[in-house]
Amino acid sequence: MKRALVAAYLRRHGGRYGAGILLLLATNALALSIPWMLKQAVEAIGRHEPMAIVTAWSAAILVVAALGAAVRTGSRLLVLGTARLVSYDLRRRLFSALLALPPSWYDRARTGDLMSRAVNDIQLVRSLFGPGVMNIVNTAAAYVGSVAIMAWIDPRLTLVSLIPYPFVFLAMNRLTRALYHRSNAAQEQLAALSSRAQENLAGMQQVKAFVREDAEIVEFAALAAEYRLRNLALARIRGGMVPLMGLIGGVGTLAVLWLGGRHVATGQMTLGDFVAFNAYLAGLAWPTLAMGWILNVYQRGMSGMERIGEILEAADRGVPEGVSPGSEPGRPGPPSLEFRHITFRYDASGAPALADVSFTVPAGTTVGIVGPVGSGKSTLLSLVAGLYPPPPGALFLNGRDLLAIPADEVRAQVGLVPQESFLFSRTIAENIAFGKAEASREAIERAADLAELSQDRADFPDGYDSVVGERGITLSGGQRQRTALARALLLDPPLLLLDDTLSAVDARVEAAILANMRTILRGRTCLIAASRMSAVSGADRVIVLDGGRIVESGPPAELAAAGGLYARLNRRQQLEDEMEKA
Repeated sequence: MKRALVAAYLRRHGGRYGAGILLLLATNALALSIPWMLKQAVEAIGRHEPMAIVTAWSAAILVVAALGAAVRTGSRLLVLGTARLVSYDLRRRLFSALLALPPSWYDRARTGDLMSRAVNDIQLVRSLFGPGVMNIVNTAAAYVGSVAIMAWIDPRLTLVSLIPYPFVFLAMNRLTRALYHRSNAAQEQLAALSSRAQENLAGMQQVKAFVREDAEIVEFAALAAEYRLRNLALARIRGGMVPLMGLIGGVGTLAVLWLGGRHVATGQMTLGDFVAFNAYLAGLAWPTLAMGWILNVYQRGMSGMERIGEILEAADRGVPEGVSPGSEPGRPGPPSLEFRHITFRYDASGAPALADVSFTVPAGTTVGIVGPVGSGKSTLLSLVAGLYPPPPGALFLNGRDLLAIPADEVRAQVGLVPQESFLFSRTIAENIAFGKAEASREAIERAADLAELSQDRADFPDGYDSVVGERGITLSGGQRQRTALARALLLDPPLLLLDDTLSAVDARVEAAILANMRTILRGRTCLIAASRMSAVSGADRVIVLDGGRIVESGPPAELAAAGGLYARLNRRQQLEDEMEKA
C-alpha cells in the first residue's frame, strides 16, 4: 500500500517534480562549473597571465554562483511546494477515510494514535516528498557529475579516492534496516503517549474525582520514558551515520592529498587540476553526509506512509457508504420495520448482544424497548440507524433489506438520540442545527421547545448562542440529553430512535417531555429504548429484552398486569419515584 501511494503521488505531480528536478540538475551543473573555473584562474596565475584574466574568472564564478542561487530557489519552490500539496491531499484523504469508516472500526482504534497519524506521520511523509526527493536528486547529480569530471582529470586518483565508498554503502545498508524498525517503534510509542494524554484530558473530571493525579502522572512518565528510550535508540543510529561517513571520507581525502601531491610534484597533474580535483572531492562531502539523512527521511517517511495507508486501506475495504447500484429511493412517510431472527455479535468470538430477535414495527407506530442493563436495547437501535451492519436478510426497512439501502438514504430517514449525548464545542444553537445547518432560528427554537430545553434558556449566559465546553461539559447531563433530542427533532425524521433519552432528566422535565410526545410522534415511526418504564408508557407496544432475547411483548398495560419482567421493572421504578418524593 505504501509503495503504491508513493508512486501514485509521484505520477500525479510528475509535471511539477519534473520541472523541479530539471532546475535541480541545472543547479548542480552550475555548481560543478565553479571548480573548473577555479582551475582556470589558478592556472592563469601559474602562467603569470595578466591580472585582468584572473579577475574575469573570479567575476564569472560570482555570476555563476548568483545564477545558481536563483535556480536553486526555483527548484526548492517547486519540489517543496509539491510536497505541501501532497501532504494537503493526503491529510484530506485521511480525514475522508476516517469519516467513511464504520463505528465498529473505532471500537478498536485509539484517538491519540489517530491524531499521531494525522499530524506526525503526515509531517514525515511531507519530508519524504520534499527535502527527501530534493536531496536524492542533488546527491545523485553531485556524484555523477563530480566523479565523471574527476575521472577525466585523473582516473587513477579518482579510483583511489572512491575506494572507501563501497564500505560506506555496505554500512548504510545494514544501518538502514535497524533505522526503519526503530523509527517505527518510536512512532508507535508516540501514538501511545498521545492516546494517554488525550484520555486524561477528556476524562479530567474522573481523574480528579478519584484522586488519580499522581497515579496518572507516574503512568504517563513511564510511557514518556519508553518514548525517550526508543528515540535515543533511533538517535544512536542516526548519530552514528554522520561520523562514520565522515571518517571514511576523510581517509579518501588523505589518500588524494598524498597521491595527488606526488602527481603535481612529478608533473603528471597541474596545480589547477589538483585544486579542481580537491574541490570536486570536497563537493562530495555533503552528499555523502546527506546520504544518511536521506535514508533516515526515507525510512521514517515510508513508515509514516504505511501507518496512513492502513487507514486508507481499511476505508477502501469497507462497503462504500451512500452507494448502492440499482437501489430504489425510499418511500415518503413513516417507514415500517421488520426484525427477522437477528443474532448479532460485536466480536465474532464473543457472546451475542442480540439472539434470535424477531418482531415488526408497523409504519407510524411507537414501540418501546426495555430491559436490564446490557440486555441489547442500544444495540438494536444502532443496527436500525446503520451504525453497525445487521446480518443479511435480518432487518428490513419498508420491506427492503437494510444492507441493500445506501447508508445516506437510511440515515436521511432516521433521527437518532444516542444514550451518551455528544455535543461539539460550539453554541447550543449550532449543536441543535448540526444535522441541518440551514435551519432557521424559529425552527431551532421550536425543536428546543419540544425538547423542554427552553425552560433552561435563562440559565445560559447568551441564551442559545452560549458556547458549550468540549463535549458539552458546561451543560448538565439532562441539558445535554435535551439538546441532543432537539437536534434529532429539528431533522423532522420519519423514523425516530430514542436511546434512553430521558435518563438524566428529573421527573418534572420527563413528564413535560412525555406530554410533548403526542406532538413529537405524530406522523412518524418511533423506537424508544428506556431504562425508565414511564418513558414507554404511551407506546403502542413494548418489547422486553433480557440477555439479548425477547422475553415479553405487548401493550404496556397488559405487560404491567402480567407479572413478568416488565411488571418487576415497573414496580421498581415506582418505588424509586416514591423514595425520591419522600
